Amino acid sequence: GTIYQTLDLKERAYHATTSNHRSVDIEIANMGAYGPGDTQVLDAWYPRDEQGQAYIKVPDKLGDPLIHTQNFTGRPARPEPVRGNVQGQELVQYDLTPQQYAALIKLTAALATVFPRITPDYPRDATGHLLTVKLPDEQLTAYHGVLGHFHIQTNKTDPGPALQWDKVIDGARRLLRLPRLKRPPAATN
Repeated sequence: GTIYQTLDLKERAYHATTSNHRSVDIEIANMGAYGPGDTQVLDAWYPRDEQGQAYIKVPDKLGDPLIHTQNFTGRPARPEPVRGNVQGQELVQYDLTPQQYAALIKLTAALATVFPRITPDYPRDATGHLLTVKLPDEQLTAYHGVLGHFHIQTNKTDPGPALQWDKVIDGARRLLRLPRLKRPPAATN
Protein backbone atom coordinates (compact mmCIF):
# COMPACT_ATOMS: atom_id res chain seq x y z
CA GLY A 1 0.00 0.00 0.00
CA THR A 2 3.00 2.33 -0.14
CA ILE A 3 2.73 5.10 -2.73
CA TYR A 4 5.84 6.44 -4.46
CA GLN A 5 5.62 9.61 -6.54
CA THR A 6 8.26 9.48 -9.27
CA LEU A 7 7.31 12.54 -11.30
CA ASP A 8 5.89 15.96 -10.47
CA LEU A 9 2.23 16.13 -11.51
CA LYS A 10 2.90 19.20 -13.65
CA GLU A 11 5.31 17.18 -15.83
CA ARG A 12 4.37 14.92 -18.73
CA ALA A 13 5.13 11.21 -18.51
CA TYR A 14 5.30 9.07 -21.63
CA HIS A 15 3.15 6.19 -20.49
CA ALA A 16 -0.14 6.26 -22.37
CA THR A 17 0.47 7.13 -26.05
CA THR A 18 -2.33 9.46 -27.14
CA SER A 19 -3.24 10.40 -23.56
CA ASN A 20 0.21 11.39 -22.24
CA HIS A 21 -0.65 15.09 -22.32
CA ARG A 22 -3.82 14.71 -20.25
CA SER A 23 -3.30 11.91 -17.78
CA VAL A 24 -1.63 10.86 -14.55
CA ASP A 25 -0.09 7.39 -14.58
CA ILE A 26 -0.53 5.06 -11.62
CA GLU A 27 1.55 1.90 -11.73
CA ILE A 28 0.30 -0.84 -9.43
CA ALA A 29 2.67 -3.57 -8.24
CA ASN A 30 0.94 -6.74 -9.40
CA MET A 31 2.18 -9.63 -11.51
CA GLY A 32 -0.52 -8.92 -14.06
CA ALA A 33 -2.82 -11.15 -16.04
CA TYR A 34 -1.99 -14.24 -18.06
CA GLY A 35 -3.83 -16.63 -20.32
CA PRO A 36 -5.59 -19.47 -18.46
CA GLY A 37 -3.03 -22.00 -19.75
CA ASP A 38 -0.01 -19.82 -18.96
CA THR A 39 -0.01 -19.41 -15.18
CA GLN A 40 3.58 -20.46 -14.30
CA VAL A 41 4.46 -16.87 -13.31
CA LEU A 42 1.39 -16.60 -11.08
CA ASP A 43 2.17 -19.98 -9.51
CA ALA A 44 5.74 -18.80 -8.74
CA TRP A 45 4.67 -15.47 -7.19
CA TYR A 46 1.55 -16.72 -5.34
CA PRO A 47 2.38 -19.94 -3.49
CA ARG A 48 0.02 -21.37 -0.86
CA ASP A 49 0.69 -21.42 2.88
CA GLU A 50 -0.06 -24.35 5.24
CA GLN A 51 -3.75 -23.35 5.31
CA GLY A 52 -3.92 -23.29 1.51
CA GLN A 53 -4.12 -19.47 1.30
CA ALA A 54 -2.29 -17.66 -1.51
CA TYR A 55 0.34 -15.09 -0.54
CA ILE A 56 2.84 -12.97 -2.45
CA LYS A 57 6.41 -14.23 -2.48
CA VAL A 58 9.18 -12.80 -4.61
CA PRO A 59 10.88 -15.87 -6.15
CA ASP A 60 14.22 -16.68 -4.52
CA LYS A 61 16.01 -16.54 -7.90
CA LEU A 62 15.39 -12.76 -7.95
CA GLY A 63 17.32 -12.16 -4.72
CA ASP A 64 16.46 -9.81 -1.87
CA PRO A 65 12.90 -8.51 -2.44
CA LEU A 66 13.72 -5.29 -0.53
CA ILE A 67 10.49 -5.45 1.45
CA HIS A 68 11.15 -3.33 4.52
CA THR A 69 7.86 -3.78 6.38
CA GLN A 70 8.58 -6.17 9.24
CA ASN A 71 6.44 -9.32 9.36
CA PHE A 72 4.31 -8.26 6.40
CA THR A 73 2.86 -10.91 4.15
CA GLY A 74 0.96 -9.57 1.17
CA ARG A 75 -2.19 -11.47 0.28
CA PRO A 76 -4.61 -10.87 -2.57
CA ALA A 77 -7.94 -9.35 -1.51
CA ARG A 78 -9.67 -12.38 -3.04
CA PRO A 79 -8.07 -15.75 -2.32
CA GLU A 80 -8.45 -17.28 -5.78
CA PRO A 81 -7.27 -15.96 -9.14
CA VAL A 82 -9.86 -13.89 -10.99
CA ARG A 83 -10.83 -14.74 -14.56
CA GLY A 84 -12.08 -12.13 -16.97
CA ASN A 85 -11.99 -10.81 -20.47
CA VAL A 86 -9.90 -7.78 -21.45
CA GLN A 87 -9.34 -6.69 -25.07
CA GLY A 88 -11.17 -9.85 -26.17
CA GLN A 89 -8.67 -12.09 -24.34
CA GLU A 90 -9.57 -14.50 -21.54
CA LEU A 91 -7.17 -13.73 -18.67
CA VAL A 92 -6.38 -14.91 -15.13
CA GLN A 93 -4.97 -12.64 -12.42
CA TYR A 94 -4.63 -12.41 -8.65
CA ASP A 95 -6.32 -9.43 -7.03
CA LEU A 96 -4.54 -6.49 -5.44
CA THR A 97 -3.93 -6.56 -1.69
CA PRO A 98 -6.31 -4.82 0.73
CA GLN A 99 -3.46 -2.39 1.48
CA GLN A 100 -3.14 -1.54 -2.21
CA TYR A 101 -6.88 -0.91 -2.46
CA ALA A 102 -6.79 1.39 0.58
CA ALA A 103 -3.93 3.39 -0.95
CA LEU A 104 -5.50 3.46 -4.43
CA ILE A 105 -8.82 4.72 -3.03
CA LYS A 106 -7.08 7.57 -1.19
CA LEU A 107 -4.91 8.40 -4.21
CA THR A 108 -7.92 8.45 -6.55
CA ALA A 109 -9.79 10.81 -4.20
CA ALA A 110 -6.71 13.04 -3.86
CA LEU A 111 -6.21 13.27 -7.63
CA ALA A 112 -9.90 14.08 -8.16
CA THR A 113 -9.46 16.89 -5.61
CA VAL A 114 -6.25 18.28 -7.08
CA PHE A 115 -7.57 17.90 -10.64
CA PRO A 116 -11.33 18.60 -10.43
CA ARG A 117 -11.86 17.60 -14.07
CA ILE A 118 -11.06 13.99 -13.10
CA THR A 119 -14.43 12.41 -12.41
CA PRO A 120 -14.36 9.48 -9.99
CA ASP A 121 -15.92 7.00 -12.41
CA TYR A 122 -14.80 4.51 -15.06
CA PRO A 123 -15.83 3.91 -18.70
CA ARG A 124 -19.11 2.04 -19.01
CA ASP A 125 -21.11 0.47 -21.79
CA ALA A 126 -24.78 1.33 -22.49
CA THR A 127 -25.90 -1.02 -19.70
CA GLY A 128 -23.57 0.57 -17.14
CA HIS A 129 -20.96 -2.19 -17.04
CA LEU A 130 -17.20 -1.60 -17.19
CA LEU A 131 -15.81 -1.40 -20.70
CA THR A 132 -12.79 -3.70 -21.04
CA VAL A 133 -11.58 -2.58 -24.45
CA LYS A 134 -9.91 0.49 -25.91
CA LEU A 135 -12.26 3.44 -26.10
CA PRO A 136 -12.93 4.86 -29.56
CA ASP A 137 -10.67 7.90 -30.10
CA GLU A 138 -13.45 10.52 -29.84
CA GLN A 139 -14.84 8.93 -26.69
CA LEU A 140 -11.34 8.73 -25.18
CA THR A 141 -10.70 12.40 -25.98
CA ALA A 142 -13.95 13.44 -24.27
CA TYR A 143 -13.55 11.19 -21.23
CA HIS A 144 -12.52 12.71 -17.85
CA GLY A 145 -12.64 9.79 -15.45
CA VAL A 146 -10.39 6.98 -14.28
CA LEU A 147 -9.02 4.75 -17.02
CA GLY A 148 -7.02 1.58 -17.35
CA HIS A 149 -4.24 1.22 -19.88
CA PHE A 150 -6.57 -1.07 -21.82
CA HIS A 151 -8.95 1.85 -22.35
CA ILE A 152 -6.18 3.76 -24.18
CA GLN A 153 -4.25 1.14 -26.15
CA THR A 154 -5.31 -2.13 -27.80
CA ASN A 155 -1.97 -3.78 -26.93
CA LYS A 156 -2.46 -3.32 -23.16
CA THR A 157 -4.49 -5.44 -20.71
CA ASP A 158 -3.63 -3.71 -17.43
CA PRO A 159 -4.86 -3.29 -14.82
CA GLY A 160 -6.39 -6.64 -15.80
CA PRO A 161 -9.59 -8.43 -14.88
CA ALA A 162 -8.98 -8.59 -11.11
CA LEU A 163 -9.16 -4.86 -10.34
CA GLN A 164 -12.33 -4.13 -8.37
CA TRP A 165 -13.29 -0.88 -10.08
CA ASP A 166 -16.42 -0.35 -7.97
CA LYS A 167 -14.41 -0.73 -4.75
CA VAL A 168 -11.93 1.95 -5.89
CA ILE A 169 -14.48 4.39 -7.30
CA ASP A 170 -17.03 3.97 -4.50
CA GLY A 171 -14.26 4.34 -1.91
CA ALA A 172 -12.94 7.51 -3.55
CA ARG A 173 -16.45 8.94 -3.87
CA ARG A 174 -17.08 8.19 -0.18
CA LEU A 175 -13.91 10.14 0.77
CA LEU A 176 -15.04 12.98 -1.50
CA ARG A 177 -18.53 12.86 0.05
CA LEU A 178 -20.12 12.14 -3.33
CA PRO A 179 -23.06 9.77 -3.78
CA ARG A 180 -22.38 6.21 -4.90
CA LEU A 181 -22.94 5.61 -8.59
CA LYS A 182 -25.95 3.61 -9.69
CA ARG A 183 -25.08 0.06 -10.69
CA PRO A 184 -26.76 -2.15 -13.26
CA PRO A 185 -28.46 -5.23 -11.83
CA ALA A 186 -26.13 -8.18 -11.34
CA ALA A 187 -26.26 -10.80 -14.08
CA THR A 188 -28.13 -13.97 -13.15
CA ASN A 189 -27.75 -17.40 -14.70
